[in-house]
Parts: sequence; C-alpha cells; structure tokens
Amino acid sequence: MDLWTSLLNHLPEAEVSALRKEVEEGEVTHCLILNPKKLSENEFVSHFPNVTPHPFVPGAYSYKKEEYGFGKSILYDCGCYSIEDAAAMMPVYFLNPKAGETIYDMCAAPGGKSLACSIFMNDEGSLIANDVSFPRAHDLSQNVERMGRGNMVVTSNDVSFTHESYPNVFDKILVDAPCSGSAMFRKNPAVLDDWTERKVLANHAKQVQLLHYAYEMLKPGGTIVYSTCSFSYEENEGTLLEFKRTHRDAEFVPLPENDMFYHPSDVKEAVYLFPHRFPGEGQFVALIHKPGELLASERKVIPLPPYSKYRQFITDYGLEGRSNEFHRDKFYSLERNFDVSHMNILRYGVKLLEMRSSNIYIPDHHLAAYLGSEYSIPVSDEEAAAYIQGLTFPMNRMDNFMIISYMGLNLGFVKVAKGIAKNHYPKGLRRPNWKPELDIAYRFRS
Repeated sequence: MDLWTSLLNHLPEAEVSALRKEVEEGEVTHCLILNPKKLSENEFVSHFPNVTPHPFVPGAYSYKKEEYGFGKSILYDCGCYSIEDAAAMMPVYFLNPKAGETIYDMCAAPGGKSLACSIFMNDEGSLIANDVSFPRAHDLSQNVERMGRGNMVVTSNDVSFTHESYPNVFDKILVDAPCSGSAMFRKNPAVLDDWTERKVLANHAKQVQLLHYAYEMLKPGGTIVYSTCSFSYEENEGTLLEFKRTHRDAEFVPLPENDMFYHPSDVKEAVYLFPHRFPGEGQFVALIHKPGELLASERKVIPLPPYSKYRQFITDYGLEGRSNEFHRDKFYSLERNFDVSHMNILRYGVKLLEMRSSNIYIPDHHLAAYLGSEYSIPVSDEEAAAYIQGLTFPMNRMDNFMIISYMGLNLGFVKVAKGIAKNHYPKGLRRPNWKPELDIAYRFRS
C-alpha cells in the first residue's frame, strides 16, 4: 500500500486529493522567525518589504527564496533569525512557552522549534534541548551559539535512560517525534520513495514510548505538545490513542477552530496543518495536559565566590545574577541553574570561555553572539570583510581580546597583538569571497 492509498482509510477523498495535488504541484515555502535581541520587526520589514507575516506566530515571516537569500547573508550568521518552516512553528505557538518556565525539547535537532521556544521565553528560564544523535545535537549546539541564546542547555541523551532522573520536573515538553516525514515530500521527493507502512508502524511504537517518558517527566498541571511532519494516522491519532489507553488521566487539549486547520475525527482536539490549507509544508499537532496544580519553577543561581579570578570577567560582560558554572573545564552562563548531573551536555547556556592552561583562557564566540553591540568596537567595511573571510587586519588598540561589530551586529572576538587583530571567527562561518555589497545585509547601509 502506498501513502495516498493509506490516507484514504482515515481522510475524506477530497482532502487526500487536494493534499496530493499540492504536494506534487505546489511550491516549497520558506519562512523565518526573527531574533528580537538582534533585529526588530520594524527594521526587518523596512528593509525587506516583500515578506508576508506568519498568520499566527509573532515575529515570523514567509518569503521568496529567489528574492531574499536570507540563508546566505551575514544576518543569518549573526543570529538575526532562525529559518524554519511556517507549519513547523505552530507546535511552539500552541505550547505557548513563557519566560521563567522549565521546558524540555525531547527530539530537538536541528533546533528550529527549540530556538523559537527560546524566543517565546524571552531568553529567560531553562530550556533543555536534547537529541539522541550526537552529530545532530552538535549541529543544534552550533545553531544555539549562532543565535546567541542564553537560556538553552544542549544535551545528547537516550531518554529511556535519563527520564527516571527527572520525574515531574518540566512545566512543558516538546515531543517532535521521529516519523516517516510525508510532509517533507515537496522539499525532498526522495523521501516518498523511502516511505513504507513498516517504517510508519516502527515509528508508531517509538512515539508511544517517547510520550510515556515525557509524561513521567512532566509536572502535574504541565503540558506536552506532540507533533510530527507526517500525514499518517498511525503516527498521529494512532499514537495518541495508544498513549491514552495506558495514561487514562491524560487530557487532550482542544486546539482552536480555523479554516486553515483540519481536525481529525478520532482525535478532534488535534489538528493537521495540510499544505493545501496552511501556508507551510505540513504538520500534525496535539496538546496533552497532565492534571494537577502547576507549581512555578524555583529560580536557582550559583554565583561565583567573591575571591574567584573570573569575577571581573563576569562583571565586565554584565553576567551577574546568572548561574555561571564550570563544566569540563569550560565556563558557562545560564539564565538559571538546571541540574545536568544525569545528562550528557554539549552546551550549558552561553559558553563564556575555555581553559587552555591554569592562567590562559580563550573567550568563546557564543559570548560575542549573546551580548549586545554596546560591548563591541565597530569596524569598517574593509575590516568586516577581512574578518568574515578569516583574515587578520591592522587594529590600533591595546593588546587584548575584544568583540568587533558591523552595522550594529557583533561579529565575534579578535585578539589584538602588536597592532594586528588576530581572527577568532569560527571556521564554519567564514566566507572566503564575502563582500559587503553582495550581501542583502548591505541594505541596512542605504
């Protein structure tokens, strides 16, 4: 049985027909969500007027890729926005993360939903972004660094081993479950050739188990958002109903009525965001509530002792009042403390520095991405070009590490030595042929 035949078992023929036509003939959509710490909506729209506001998510915009090369700009490298499908933003919108909450993203890589969640939280509280795949978690960690987020812990754990250490801990949990990916067919037609019923059923079993772990980790009164980029019943309604069979106290939260949403008959509280209805590639979303009274997370801060040699560093960069801690010889700053003693962490908030010896440390690019431009020294077009290309350039400053900025955006650290700025721009961000006039960011100069 192929995908389209299987969908007819649970969806009206007209719905399947419209969906198939859109997948096979429609255009791939593109969307981003702004990082308000870096770029305001007014400034963004004034320079890129031919964008379309997301129908629900504040600060998100759809665009034509051929008109605006947002993924190729230093605006992307400087963390001004996160590129994410418009439909994929909706699980976070429905979950409605808030500042100060403790939130877990169970299957987070490559990080679009986690980053949107952090933006919703105004970079406050604790957001644990996990992926069982270490390489994928590493990519997620790089995206957190690029966006300069200060409330995110990146981990790589098999939840089947860690969930017992965190019972009733999280206010909200995202379970963006592994699935057959039928909503990705338009972006990657090869996925359709790889689709099988067997894979759908195998995913279903994993999804039920993930929801079970999430429910154990969720506080009474808390909420889980369950989502997939699949159109298959077995991975969506089927998973929810099987979960409900063994967790009878769990409550499905009704999502709103809207012409853009399709509510399935077996779980009417949930919604499908089909691409022929909603301006995105597709998503299934459901909210699950755990009965009880939701108690606010306690804010814990672990300050450095008064005699610490890093106290001046913390003061210089305005990091007082945060949990500034060492993990494996790396110095981090998180908006508030979270116990990671049972987790394999890749990043604990903002990475501040890494020790090279007892007296030598290197400040990290994440710190430059996190801070505002008031901590920086502006550079010219020529100096910015040299930096982005990975080159050194003359700089008449005292010997020291310092942050440089371009058009009000922090680029990163240099180390000035004998009048030369030595380049500390991450190698993965360097653009050997970059020129200011060829970047859409140059619009900010006009």
